[in-house]
Amino acid sequence: MARKILLINPNITQAVTDLMTTEARLSAREDTEIHPETARFGAEYIENRAEAAIAGHAVLDVLARNAGQYDAAIVAAFGDPGLSGAKEMMEIPVVGIAESAFLTAHALGRRYSILAVTKRLGTWFGECAEEHGLAGRLAAVRALDVPVSHISNARAETGRLLVDLCHRTIEEDGAEVVIMGGGPIAGLAREVAHEIPVPVLDGVSCAVRMAEMLIDLGPAKARIGSQARPPAKPTRGLSEELARYMERRD
Repeated sequence: MARKILLINPNITQAVTDLMTTEARLSAREDTEIHPETARFGAEYIENRAEAAIAGHAVLDVLARNAGQYDAAIVAAFGDPGLSGAKEMMEIPVVGIAESAFLTAHALGRRYSILAVTKRLGTWFGECAEEHGLAGRLAAVRALDVPVSHISNARAETGRLLVDLCHRTIEEDGAEVVIMGGGPIAGLAREVAHEIPVPVLDGVSCAVRMAEMLIDLGPAKARIGSQARPPAKPTRGLSEELARYMERRD
């Protein structure tokens, strides 16, 4: 039976969803289906804490609308907005592209670096590693400071600069693994891996393989503790799908 994975883009840019979906399908096994969803509300792209807070709501909204239809879900924005709540709320495994990249980096080397397209993203990505408890081996967060014409063009317009930044963090920070941070540059790691003398990771690719592994492993959902699904509680102002799920009318 095919694995069915929901790929959630927490921003509202369909072109970024399409880019990440292409990389996800290239990374997935033949018997894995990738089904993309784009947030119904929020920012064009997510670059700071406020936008991430809104995106977390959008992630939960997508999950509630698709409850019971998938074997696992991926939060496909590198700062993993809404991931903790999603893990708590859902009965299926939910992984983030940052979380998956960090865990993979820990398996491949002692020190890893994260590359970001903007300074604000770099700050958020570093905080994300700390929140996951995976910053102990973080060599550096390196960020560009150049404008892009549109977030969907980030890979094309910054790719060569990011390759140069890879070499700098390896030589200057001692990085043994490099993570290309951000959904809009999904696929860049695959394209330039032959130019980089250490493993270079793409969060979307790592998350697809992590989700596949968890589906095959089949762990039970926690029934007690902080990872158990919360009890029903009245809500107001949510979408009908999210309200139904939170109130356990599903």
